[in-house]
Amino acid sequence: AVVGIANLSPGSQAPATFWQQLLEQQDCRTKATAKQMGVDPAKYTGKKGDTDKFYCVHGGFINDFTFDPSGFKLDSDYLAGLDDLNQWALHVTKTALNDAGYWGSDALDNCGVILGNLSFPTKSSNHLFMPLYHSVVDNALKQLLHRDFELTHYTQHQAVHPDNGLVAGYPAALLAQAAGLGGSHFALDAACASSCYSVKLACDYLHTGKSDMMLAGAVSGSDPMFVNMGFSIFQAYPGNNIHAPFDKNSQGLFAGEGAGMMVLKRHSDAVRDGDHIYAIIKGGALTNDGKGEFVLSPNTKGQVLAYERAYDNAGVNPADVDYVECHATGTPKGDNVELRSMETFFSRSGNKPLLGSVKSNLGHLLTAAGMPGMTKAMLALDKGVIPATINLNEPLQSKNGYFTGTQMPIDTVAWPKTNSSTPRTAGVSVFGFGGSNAHLVLQQATNELQTSFEQAKPAEPLAIIGMDAHFGHASNLSEFKNLLTNNGNTFRELPTKRWKGIETSQQVMASLQLPKAPKGGYVEDFDID
Repeated sequence: AVVGIANLSPGSQAPATFWQQLLEQQDCRTKATAKQMGVDPAKYTGKKGDTDKFYCVHGGFINDFTFDPSGFKLDSDYLAGLDDLNQWALHVTKTALNDAGYWGSDALDNCGVILGNLSFPTKSSNHLFMPLYHSVVDNALKQLLHRDFELTHYTQHQAVHPDNGLVAGYPAALLAQAAGLGGSHFALDAACASSCYSVKLACDYLHTGKSDMMLAGAVSGSDPMFVNMGFSIFQAYPGNNIHAPFDKNSQGLFAGEGAGMMVLKRHSDAVRDGDHIYAIIKGGALTNDGKGEFVLSPNTKGQVLAYERAYDNAGVNPADVDYVECHATGTPKGDNVELRSMETFFSRSGNKPLLGSVKSNLGHLLTAAGMPGMTKAMLALDKGVIPATINLNEPLQSKNGYFTGTQMPIDTVAWPKTNSSTPRTAGVSVFGFGGSNAHLVLQQATNELQTSFEQAKPAEPLAIIGMDAHFGHASNLSEFKNLLTNNGNTFRELPTKRWKGIETSQQVMASLQLPKAPKGGYVEDFDID
């Protein structure tokens, strides 16, 4: 059961204002500013295919957000010195727990958090590491050109707290410490599917009794300059500046920023404790496309498998699904593949659920892409209406015409009850780079106890039936065993070219406070079959 929610998305800092945006069909995507990019965007704006230029300056950006560092279990001055990535995650964590009524509660002793997060640079991490990069390049060019040379820095470096360099796993640990959580905490990166991965894994913790409450969410707070450059290299942005999910004219996506968090409990516990229940997560599935497609290309096989496993796991008949909040990024291939996947799956039952995508309002929030979608679906289940998918002028249709624009509301519509004997039911899809797929099945909140997954089930013992290892120069289990038996280690001098010559610069090494490159358990001469 979802008993608390929080969102921070373009134009909204609370679920109520987010819902109002959807009902009013607001397009909250804007042009990037110099403040957001750290430099005048015009200096780096070019045409599609230009080297070191981005050809899109539109996106879903967080504006007018002020972080309140008070009330956490960590020093407020320390939290105030962290960057957007951390502060956005802290904000939605505190807001979600307050919404659920558990902020500061003893119940947090057995509560964990799983956070979807990219390990991309942030504005603050760049301020930490850019001086090192610039120093290395400056010194190399001075030697090559035989004259004094210094790169022009695109932004002025600022003094920031060194913890801002911990951009991957640290935010999850920070949330646990700041909120006083006593359960497990970790961050994960399943690309654009990360948010639903975090929710599904959090549900697993509850089902097995490892936790009595879980926070599950995601944050997208990478440096917009880095994101825009990267997606321009991928040519994922629309060359015609039209980003409209499921529309024939859409040629790509607009990237976005934000964060979201949910508080989850076993449904029986939520009913027992009198919690407000937004929706019930009936089940879900995580799959991967496997081989056959380029790493950035979606695959119908993996998506259909996610649908099949999700509804089997949920014990829900696909014929009873009323609405699907789709991944629908606005890329021509991605949208067409997703429609084909849904056609393949839902045509078996003869059901044609309504389809929609919140990305037309906010852009694609990358790691956090599923958070607005899940929030939209839950609020729609609760309120009995489905907001429009905006900017939809020429709807696509699935390969054989099973799904058309008829199933894509362009105005707010009443909830279409497919089966009057079952609660309102919705699916939520997210698909990530590398073929990471997730589909969750949600139902309207009810205080009637569910028959599946009600009692926490102790995890069964697992057998390890295969192993291998490669640690430093110990390239297999036998060599590693010998190393341990003989009290050996894998430490050796830095391999040639590993640091690309940085270790030869006295100035750089001095700035790192290193007399020489450290020894380590380096892996060399690695071959793969």
